[in-house]
Order: sequence, then C-alpha cells, then structure tokens
Amino acid sequence: MRKLNEFVYRLRWGPLEERRRHGLIKLHDVLAETSFAGRYWMIMGLLLGYMRDGGPIRWDRDSDFGFMDEDLPHFLVAARKLKAHGYVMRPPQVNNDGRTTKWALKFQAVKYEFFQFEKQGGNFRWYYHHRRKPAMELINEVPAHGLTSIELYGRRWLMPDRADEVLTRIYGNWRKPDPNYVYWRDCGATIDRYPWSGERRSAD
Repeated sequence: MRKLNEFVYRLRWGPLEERRRHGLIKLHDVLAETSFAGRYWMIMGLLLGYMRDGGPIRWDRDSDFGFMDEDLPHFLVAARKLKAHGYVMRPPQVNNDGRTTKWALKFQAVKYEFFQFEKQGGNFRWYYHHRRKPAMELINEVPAHGLTSIELYGRRWLMPDRADEVLTRIYGNWRKPDPNYVYWRDCGATIDRYPWSGERRSAD
C-alpha cells in the first residue's frame, strides 16, 4: 500500500525528495514571518540526516522539530499560519496527563512534527507515543543544550549545539546507519514507558 500511495504522490506532486525540500523551504519561510522564528530546532531524524548525510535521510517522510514549553503560544499562532499556507494539521495526540505535547502537519504527503520540550534538571524532556498494541507513552530525555545555526536548502536553521551528545543519547552510534533501529523500541533517550490511552484531539 505504501508503494502504491507513493506512486500516486509522485504523479501528483513529484518525487519525495522534491516534495520534502519544497515543504521544508516553505515551512521555514512561513515561520520566518512569525514570532516562532528562532524558537524551534531540528531534532531526531532530521537532525540525524543533516549530521550524518548533510540533509534529510533519503527515504524519511517525517521532518522533526522541537521547541520549549514556554514558547507554546508562539507555536500555536505559527501553526495557524502554516495551515493557511496549505499544511494540514493532524489530530494531536493527548498525553495520559491530558496535555498535548506533539503536533503534526502534512504537506504534499510529507509530515512535519513539532515536539514540545520541558527542562528537567540538566536535561530536556519530551513525550512520544506509538499506537502499536499495546499503545505506549514514552518519556525521553537528552542533555540540555543551546542552539547553533546551520544552512540547509539556502536557509538558516537551528540545531542543538551539543548535537553529537543528543544523537548519541537517542541512537547510540549514530554515524553508522542501523536498518534495524526502531525508535519506540530502541531509543536510548527513553527513561520510562507505560500504557497510553491512545486519545487524540480534534485537529481544529
């Protein structure tokens, strides 16, 4: 089914690499005109691809970003701007404690995910959910870090200034591709996991 879907997407919008490049550039430029600019950074797969390959992982259909919890109001305003430019908000997942801490938008069949981080001692914490049975909620932490600027697709982006430590915590030996790595199972940043309610909110 995924191959069939990708065939349809290619006919409609072009190859994945082109759709992702276009979507990232457009996302950057829309957010640059909001108060959310300078408040979000590359994380997880997008950061891994940039550090290891110089750009997004060739087959990856997700682009991951993080932001701090105090910047949530800025993100929510910016998300409305993205929706006005054709990005479709997916129904947000709800943590067991009733909060939403991850949002996903789609544009031309590529997903752009924003994770809310919070300071916990010397670490930054975020939540991740998977719906495979049993559905689980994962708590993850990486070393607290500042941000540094890099260039991708002719735009300036932010990433952790301790990117090596962050990626090592998540992926282990991140410089060597591991085709068997599964985030929800193998993430070294996970400090706790427990059953998740599976609740989602309306995308509106």
